[in-house]
Amino acid sequence: MKERLTKLLGQPVADIKKLFGDASYRTYHRIFMQDGKTFILMAMPEGKMSVSEEITNLKEKPEELPFINVQKYLASLQIPVPKIVLFSEADCWLILEDAGDQKFLDVVENADQTTKIEWYKRAIDLLVELQTKTPSPQPSPLKGEGDCIAFHRTYDATLFNWEFDHFWEYFVGTKDQGPWTVDQKLFKKETEKITKELCALPQGFTHRDYQSRNLMVKNGHIYIIDFQDALIGPKVYDMVCLLRDSYVDATDILKELGDYYCKKSGYEPQKFWRAFWLQTVQRKLKDSGRFVFIDRVKKNPNFLPFIPLSMNYVKQALEQLPEYKGLYAILKKYF
Repeated sequence: MKERLTKLLGQPVADIKKLFGDASYRTYHRIFMQDGKTFILMAMPEGKMSVSEEITNLKEKPEELPFINVQKYLASLQIPVPKIVLFSEADCWLILEDAGDQKFLDVVENADQTTKIEWYKRAIDLLVELQTKTPSPQPSPLKGEGDCIAFHRTYDATLFNWEFDHFWEYFVGTKDQGPWTVDQKLFKKETEKITKELCALPQGFTHRDYQSRNLMVKNGHIYIIDFQDALIGPKVYDMVCLLRDSYVDATDILKELGDYYCKKSGYEPQKFWRAFWLQTVQRKLKDSGRFVFIDRVKKNPNFLPFIPLSMNYVKQALEQLPEYKGLYAILKKYF
């Protein structure tokens, strides 16, 4: 590996250290050069290089790797994302600028409330900048290289409902092959109503996982990573990812941060909060089901401890949505 990287980079590699990965198939290494520079190596398994970690409704095969495609687009908007140093298709390797080891999670997890609010507001400012700089065009056929793939896949009803069903299959343990139970029928009826509301919300460029493990802090600046699954979705989606994070609880400052986003983005507060609670139900059920899937299918149990907080967010959201008391009753039975 050192020999190959030395050849690719044109200068001697001193050491390579494997880094801890999360839930994806990708693996990461830090490359230490002899001159003291460091880079990050993202290695992708053969056969999965072009495959999104998340299901999407993209109809055409992209001409370039989604990570590269979205990175180029965000960099062109001067959104802080790691630079691409080199891509070796033969090796299934991407060599990236090193954004350091400090996650947003590390900064806010044990911070005092004042510091915590300050950093969350900075993350919200960056999200608003991203949403302001990106248009919301209707999906159209990919035109080729340089056309951002995010604008050609959407969070539509099929995708939202698939994620609800994914929760039921893995969390509750009933496959969608019938005969459906009374609870499953009611679950589908209730969640399809939520899907209909979500699809009617204001839409825009959506990172899809804008949370504390996908924001890096280096030299006092926030960098966005793990953006390859970006698409067009509800504008509130990334705020739910940030403020209903499975890895760090910001409930104590939720109202202040939500209102801050409304002030910065122009989202009408009453409409924002209803959208926020609806999207919380969908996203956190998806997360809970996904954490079970990662354990059973990928044999990685590290995400199971985050299910209680995720489901508590669902509980809190449904308490704000009394018209979905039927869904509340079902979930209470199974959790």
